[in-house]
Amino acid sequence: MDDSFNASRHRSSSASIADTSAKVTNPASVVSNTTANPNDQAAAAAASLQLLLREDNLLMEHGLTESKNPDQVAFRYAAALLQEDDTSSSAKQRADLALQDVERKLALVESLGVKLSRTSPEAVAGHLLRLHGHHSPSGPDGGISEVDDGAGSGSTLQAVRERADRLERQSEVLENVAKRVEGSLQRGLDRMDTACTRLERVLNLSSTLKMILRAQFENSKLQNYDLEDLRDLTRAAASVSILEDLFKKPELQHKIAIVERLRPEATATAAAVRDAAGALLEKYYMEPTAVQQLGATLQVYFHLAELPVAVWKAVDFAHRKAEEATRGLWNPSTLSGLTEQARKQAKDSRMVAKKLIQLRLELAETWCEGISEATNSVRNLQRVLTRKTDPESRKVFIDVVAGNPVPIHYEQPKSKREFSLFALFWARFCRTLSEILNEVLEHDHGKLVDDVSAFYPSVRSVSKNLVGQLHESLPIAAYEESGAAPTAGILGGSLALDDSFLQLASAGAPTQMDNPQAAHSADSWTQTRETATASSSYAKAGAPSSALSSAIFQSSQWKVLTSNEEECSGLYPLQKAFLEACTERLCKPLQYMFPENIALDDDGVPVNSGLSLLPSKYDVQRFDENIREELSLADPKEGGGEFTAVTMIAECVVDMISQFCVRARNALSGSGDDNYLKADWTMTEALQHDRKVAAIMYTLQTYLKSGPEKTFVAPYRPSTSHEQEQAAQMCLAALQPALDEIDNMVAEVILNPLCRASNRRLADVMATMHLGVYVDSGDDDHSAFAQNRLAPIYHTIAENILSKFPPPYASVVAANISSYSIYTFVSNAALIRPLSETARLHITQDLADLELSLEQLVMKGGGSIHLNQIRNGKPYSELRSVRQMLFWNGLEQRSKSSQDIAKGLLRELWVRDLRPSTIIHFLFTYAPSLLSSPHHTKRVKPEEYAEKLVTLDGEVNHGEEDAWMVTMSCCDSYQQRATSAGATQDGDSRISQILLSLGPELLRRRRH
Repeated sequence: MDDSFNASRHRSSSASIADTSAKVTNPASVVSNTTANPNDQAAAAAASLQLLLREDNLLMEHGLTESKNPDQVAFRYAAALLQEDDTSSSAKQRADLALQDVERKLALVESLGVKLSRTSPEAVAGHLLRLHGHHSPSGPDGGISEVDDGAGSGSTLQAVRERADRLERQSEVLENVAKRVEGSLQRGLDRMDTACTRLERVLNLSSTLKMILRAQFENSKLQNYDLEDLRDLTRAAASVSILEDLFKKPELQHKIAIVERLRPEATATAAAVRDAAGALLEKYYMEPTAVQQLGATLQVYFHLAELPVAVWKAVDFAHRKAEEATRGLWNPSTLSGLTEQARKQAKDSRMVAKKLIQLRLELAETWCEGISEATNSVRNLQRVLTRKTDPESRKVFIDVVAGNPVPIHYEQPKSKREFSLFALFWARFCRTLSEILNEVLEHDHGKLVDDVSAFYPSVRSVSKNLVGQLHESLPIAAYEESGAAPTAGILGGSLALDDSFLQLASAGAPTQMDNPQAAHSADSWTQTRETATASSSYAKAGAPSSALSSAIFQSSQWKVLTSNEEECSGLYPLQKAFLEACTERLCKPLQYMFPENIALDDDGVPVNSGLSLLPSKYDVQRFDENIREELSLADPKEGGGEFTAVTMIAECVVDMISQFCVRARNALSGSGDDNYLKADWTMTEALQHDRKVAAIMYTLQTYLKSGPEKTFVAPYRPSTSHEQEQAAQMCLAALQPALDEIDNMVAEVILNPLCRASNRRLADVMATMHLGVYVDSGDDDHSAFAQNRLAPIYHTIAENILSKFPPPYASVVAANISSYSIYTFVSNAALIRPLSETARLHITQDLADLELSLEQLVMKGGGSIHLNQIRNGKPYSELRSVRQMLFWNGLEQRSKSSQDIAKGLLRELWVRDLRPSTIIHFLFTYAPSLLSSPHHTKRVKPEEYAEKLVTLDGEVNHGEEDAWMVTMSCCDSYQQRATSAGATQDGDSRISQILLSLGPELLRRRRH
């Protein structure tokens, strides 16, 4: 690495030497030049270079004085230095010495270059002079000539200086010329500025005179206008607007006599115009239906450039009216005295509740009328603004209002829709409504919460009607919210502002006979007849009531009015208070349900004596009355509400049922399935207690199912309406979670433990079939195993257990026991080995007896299903298919291979209804004795092995994979035993191969 570094330094040094030597081509020329020059320093430099070349012959030998290929020459020169005869030193030392020699020579060359640049600058700067167009004399070989010929370096520099002097004199002359031209142009510019200033004064004076004349003209027009006429008022507003704009001009701000005479008259006329427009707008405040003059009034304010202010002023007035109506309803003094007023007006005490509901409904309707008046005024105002355009500027008034800032009280932080005046008004009203409701709910530490929350059904009903009225003109609303303004003729105007389009009919409107000019609009000549008929078609359009009801709940007005917990505006505080009060009334009796059975011991200390106390049927009946009373609040005739509120009331009922189920679960005995049955198949005290809890839950469930019909349909028969039947269906659908929760709770903590206890006992009885029941003994008792051992048990279960439970619960228990009995009996029968023809007949007879006993059990359970319907009929199908399996004769032909037998077995129709484990275990009955049974391989009893195939809950799918794994283990063991010498063969040796071929296909079919 050091050698390469030194070589690179040597190469760079050699290149420098070559470059310096290239300037002086040969030593002779250098000597001649230096000797010719009297300067001693140049002579010394030439002598030094000649001495350097004499000392180091390698410079001339390797061509370092030439600049053709300095890199290659440098490497050769460095290699020659390193290969000198110096064997005593190492390569690194030789390189260091060579590098020092080169550096010394390089210093000598650099000093020579400095001296040469001082004595002969044309030799150094000749290249730069040639680049700038100056040619220095050179010799024939490219070097510097020895003879100057009178044009040496001094003459060349002198020529350059002369040229520079000439350029300087020329620049001075050009500068003087530029100054003279600039002075001439500046004088011309000054004269032009003076002329422009005079002309500007003339133009300003002319403009001022024109404005004064225009002001006089507009003022003269104002003298002839009658402000009581709408047309004159509109024209006067336009003139006033022009005058005010003129008086604001800076030119007329000076004290001009004629302008000062016109100013008071114009100011007085402007005030009169504003007063007249304010009177018309105030008239609209008081009579929102009088929209005939609203368009002209808005046109006046448009001319006065006060249209947005006037519009928001009208919206504020409507909001104040709505707020006054709302505060009139939610007045604490009115709410507190409403109950006393109902007592005074009611004829007897039983009519107080109905009278109170009637008073609440009347107050809510009064409030709705005030809100409806305010909303209609804003709605009509928006419609007029949407259709009104200025004849001159062609601007739509609603765009003018939208282009100005919205007042801070009406701003919506997250508004995704286009500008809608009514939407902003409605949002602010809903916020104000929620504030008033929160105030009255918190009044006097919440003493009026019950009275306020009782208003919710009535308020919801009238609010729905209010939103419905807003959507009765749905095509018009859709038209105006789309942002498209109708074409109102060539000159604009208010052709679209007819009462038929606005769906308003003013009683005091002039008729055609009273005012013939009112028959046609001023712009009727610019509008075709088709547009007028098209606009009138909106008024005739209508939607069916069902579609309108759906549109109400999907509308933005209803969503803003009902709001949610995040925004908490509109009626949401009232709705929340109502639901809390409803839930509190429903859950109030729960504290008396299922109390602990407390008794006093000998010392008088209260102790828990055992099972909890159960509510009586009257207590449960009270829940039915409370539920129906709360649901009736959604009935317009009974509770003053509306039918769609039944869903939220049903949610309160569902919450109450959830709490009731929790208390019922805690009141159970908790004994589990081990302590439910006695030895004689009778119920223990714990099961009797839990059965009573199940009966209570069933009674409550019955009340929930019949409650909607008794509340909304039964009181009005036979003249029931579709809305009432629909409300009952909605209520039942909303109560379905409560019904499901009752069923799940009873099944989980009562019925399933009872089924497990019964199935465990039945499994022990069925296990006795492995004690030689089906051995050929000729005993009739053995031949009727199901009839003698199982049928009495099923009869006892039906009489002692199922008859005590409600029919739906008894049907669930009977179905569970039946499916478990079928699967367990079949699994145990398939494990019997050997199985003779007589045993097959006995099993077939027992299967028929088992089917008859289970069918009677299911019928006595009180359910409406049959045995073939339990669990989609799968247990029953297996019960019928086992009889065909017992007499299968596919092994009679000894010549058939195991593959053909397996394929033939898979084509049997009864195979699809049997579990794979049943078929596989049945084939073991034909196998040789060397092929051990699965339970022998697992070293367990047959009944224990069968319990792994069927759980106590009747599930059978989890054990099929394990049964196949055990079967493969049995076949592997058989293959090892069969190959041993001297083994005797009995049975069919093809069984193991049949099992290995049959098992995977059976499992695949079971999965799919």
